[in-house]
Amino acid sequence: MLPLCIRGRPAAPGFASGPLQILTLAPDARRPVGRPEEEAQALRQALATAVADLSDLTSRLSGEASDMVGFQIAMLEDPALSDQAFETVAGGIPAEKAWAEALDAEIAGYRSSGDEYFGARAGDLADIRDRILANLAGRAAPRIGPGAIIFAADLTPSLFLSADWRDGGIALSEGSPTSHVAMLARSRGVPMVVGLDGAGTAIKSGASALLDGAGGSLVIDPGCGERAEFERRRAVAAVETGAMLSMLSEPARTADGTRVLVLLNVVDPAELDELDPAICDGIGLVRTELLFEGAAPPEEEAQ
Repeated sequence: MLPLCIRGRPAAPGFASGPLQILTLAPDARRPVGRPEEEAQALRQALATAVADLSDLTSRLSGEASDMVGFQIAMLEDPALSDQAFETVAGGIPAEKAWAEALDAEIAGYRSSGDEYFGARAGDLADIRDRILANLAGRAAPRIGPGAIIFAADLTPSLFLSADWRDGGIALSEGSPTSHVAMLARSRGVPMVVGLDGAGTAIKSGASALLDGAGGSLVIDPGCGERAEFERRRAVAAVETGAMLSMLSEPARTADGTRVLVLLNVVDPAELDELDPAICDGIGLVRTELLFEGAAPPEEEAQ
């Protein structure tokens, strides 16, 4: 079979080689539509299950990743998000349809704001929408194992955070380099390419693949030539990364020699556990309000 090279946009640097796994959703379980009160109970249960699952996930996270999941939990626990869906259910509409309509309207509002922050939060809301719909449908989340290159239209933050990305990578036909998933991939060293819209039906699960996150390419069924070029680029990148790492402990200076202080923003003390103090000059900002999760934070003076 001839190699197929698909070009996209780099989203997170790095190289991954392995079997391709097309991310597919498990079939929905048949759920008969009940009376309005039964539909409301089904929606309440789906919300409670989602909060429990996300709370379990966030207990294993820290920093920015914990913030993302925490935002989703807060939104799910906010009646302002679900009240419209429950009102629609009371009018005789199935829980799935009511929830999807309510969340789609909320997502549209976030995306039309023109604000980058709210635009990113639209992705979180889409994640929430799909999680509740999956719970209502009795659909299990897809399993992502180590060593695979995942191919999908897009990927949700919570699915990224629950997966094992050892030696793996992400190839998306849609997606964005500025999405939360792309931010997470860069911070965790997971190669990622987006905008791979020329794949068509040539993509098959289990096919051998090479993913170049820096060059923005995915090669399926590579031959000897493609593998040799891939390994050459990976070796060059490793040398460049080693050179950069060797400079981390050096003082930061501009081209004319002006000293620049490198100060870190810290959300959780756990972020410092694996950090070498030699790579920075100190802490610039501490998000103290996030240190009191689950309890009311003290007033500013007490902090």
